[in-house]
Amino acid sequence: MQPGKPAVHAPARPVWPLAVAAALVAALIAVPALPGAPQWLGRLSRLVTGSPLAPAHAIVIGLALALVARGVLLLRRAAWYGLVVLTALGLLAVVTGEDPLWRLPILAAVLGGLWLERDRFPVRTHHERVRTAVKTGALLVIAAIAVSLLFGGVSVRSVGAVAAGLGATGAPLDGASWLPGLLGLAGAAGLLVLITTLLAPDPAPPPGDEPERRRVAGLVAHPGSDTLAPFALRRDKAYVFSADGRAAIGYRVLFGVAVAGGDPVGDSASHADAVRAFLAMCRAAGWRPAVLGASDEMLPAWGPCRTIGFGDEVVVRPGDFTLTGRRMRNVRQAVKRTENAGVTTRIVPERELTPAMREQLLDVASRSLDGAAERGFSMNLDELLTGYHPGAVVAIAYDEAKEPIAFQRYVTAGQGVSLDAMRRSPGGPNGVNERLIVEMIEYAAGQGHGLVSLNFAAFRELLDNDERGLLEKAGYQALHLLDPWIAVESLYLFNKKFRPSYRPRNVVFRSWLDIAPLAAALLTLEFGRSRPAASEAEPLTEPVHHLGR
Repeated sequence: MQPGKPAVHAPARPVWPLAVAAALVAALIAVPALPGAPQWLGRLSRLVTGSPLAPAHAIVIGLALALVARGVLLLRRAAWYGLVVLTALGLLAVVTGEDPLWRLPILAAVLGGLWLERDRFPVRTHHERVRTAVKTGALLVIAAIAVSLLFGGVSVRSVGAVAAGLGATGAPLDGASWLPGLLGLAGAAGLLVLITTLLAPDPAPPPGDEPERRRVAGLVAHPGSDTLAPFALRRDKAYVFSADGRAAIGYRVLFGVAVAGGDPVGDSASHADAVRAFLAMCRAAGWRPAVLGASDEMLPAWGPCRTIGFGDEVVVRPGDFTLTGRRMRNVRQAVKRTENAGVTTRIVPERELTPAMREQLLDVASRSLDGAAERGFSMNLDELLTGYHPGAVVAIAYDEAKEPIAFQRYVTAGQGVSLDAMRRSPGGPNGVNERLIVEMIEYAAGQGHGLVSLNFAAFRELLDNDERGLLEKAGYQALHLLDPWIAVESLYLFNKKFRPSYRPRNVVFRSWLDIAPLAAALLTLEFGRSRPAASEAEPLTEPVHHLGR
């Protein structure tokens, strides 16, 4: 959990009624100010505003209150302050005689109720957001003053009035006639930017440091970790730990969405506590929690969150795997073709690769990707062939001249080994990838690994179903047409040759209202460029096999 961020628990009573009330008040203030609004809406608006507001002021205040209503749903303390300030200003208007006296007991009761509910808004604004809000406000004031002095013909004596924003209220200012309107626009923009900044989620945290990552490396080796556990060691992930330190979740934050990659790593008895710590951290930071690649077994631990099954992890059990039989003929023939072509193979720990061999294999990877960057999040590691990640082994294929033509990197987890990268030279013989997978399955059996996790089969049920309805047919045709770019169907057909079993994987998220930022975050994580590694980092040693905090 982030240093200095206390755990924030969900309030005992829901806050949505207060958010709905704030949104209704915002609508009552702003809608009557729109052109063509009926007069009765204006009279109804007086129940909220007391005295008439200028249309521009009403719209700005309505928008500001709508932002505050959203902040109430997110339990933001700044939203509570906003409601208190607005209510207090209403009381001040009554006391000074600007508003009717009958509003006094109503506003006093609202202010008292808000004070009693203050503990229901524990999510405090990050200090960087406060600093940004202060800087933004100061810059807007300076810009308004500069425009007034340089272009508006305003005298120095009027600078104080300009800085105070009196031009927005229509107070007389010497200078250009357009200046009050400009200042009003600047004031409105500044108010909305200020509120948006103060209600924004915390900035993304820095990735975990080396001591944290070494600690997570030990948890990855625990038998309770599943086949996606090694990918928690990506160097762009931050970490949150269970209270006993025996489980952890690796995550990244994008667009205010904290995305966990797969299930927690470590002792399965502490997985649920790690989930609770992750959710509490998200509430404290104002992030939307999400998971990419959650297993079916972990879904109950995520509580009332929404889930979407988006595909299956492809898993082979070495103890059950065989090349005999008619169903394995395609794989058997592919292996035989490579043997006839003189292809040989070797499996070696990544940390034992010589510098010359690393350079050759990286050239294979570059030509395989046609110069494209390494991408991925939930089932991909970084630091390809650097020896940085513990438990990584490389299966290498050589041609007749003993030059490497393909390789696959696998990483060890508590339940077995998982495929991370599969690269083949464009001119390499067909069947090399099948050959290396078969060799790795045999290697895993000899090492006592119970599972080999291969590629991911996205939308497998759609591709595997011959009886498709209208929507399913349209989806299948879309996948088929897009396959040259996304390789979903071709990868599914490749995986199917090994007669694997499948482990459903899910996207978990808080609410359907989060779907737009969630989609943006997931697409960026999976298809965006990986963050470059820090040059000063040293390779990890083999993970320890005991647990410690």
